[in-house]
Amino acid sequence: MATCKNCGVKFEGQYCSACGQKENTGRITIRDMGQDALHYIFDYDTPLLRTSRELLVSPAQLIRNYIKGERKKYVHPIRYFILILAVYLIFKQLLDFDPIQTFEEATGIQQVDNPEAPFNSQTSDFFARHIDYFLPVFITTLAVISRFIFRKSGVYLAEYLTLSLFVISEYFFLSIFTLILSSVSPGFFLLNYLIVFLYPLLVLIAFHTGNLLLRILKSAFVVFIAWWLYVFLSNIISAFIISIFNL
Repeated sequence: MATCKNCGVKFEGQYCSACGQKENTGRITIRDMGQDALHYIFDYDTPLLRTSRELLVSPAQLIRNYIKGERKKYVHPIRYFILILAVYLIFKQLLDFDPIQTFEEATGIQQVDNPEAPFNSQTSDFFARHIDYFLPVFITTLAVISRFIFRKSGVYLAEYLTLSLFVISEYFFLSIFTLILSSVSPGFFLLNYLIVFLYPLLVLIAFHTGNLLLRILKSAFVVFIAWWLYVFLSNIISAFIISIFNL
């Protein structure tokens, strides 16, 4: 019988029956580090890869499972959001990605400053260049509007926040690939707009039950209003930041 180094409970076998930690000697070796790295990076069924995989193939089912209490096998939504966002920002920095320049190259539309409203142009430019950092606002608006429109579903606001966190996290995950593709051809950048609207819409439709047409209409309304509020509030925040810091 072994004693768990993490919680002190005595157990038999390889894993502690109380906290789940694997038996170890209490020291860290190069072999241990290598095995742990290989396990967490390449094991197909780790919480990280399972979460990413299921958010691609069956996101609504994953979110329902998580809300119902199946949480051990998935990454916590806040942790998943921070991790995926960090990876996305690393790729963005490595590729020297400029969203405004890429959009102009993809569409042929040049952004022209309005001399009669320079502050508005500055605000829009600031928002566009830092749009990724404002997406937590979209997480909030998506959750709040979902709770209001689907209030008869019995889903709590915190549960809609969980849904929104998973949805936007997976958007960042997919955006990593569009970033890479955009470095080859700027036109791929436009896929981001399709993903950020279509993915939340499909998840909301699949997550709820009832009449399909009604679910589609409600979900489309939620995504549209949540996005409009997100842009509106983010521009207000951008204007506030510019005025406070004299940017």
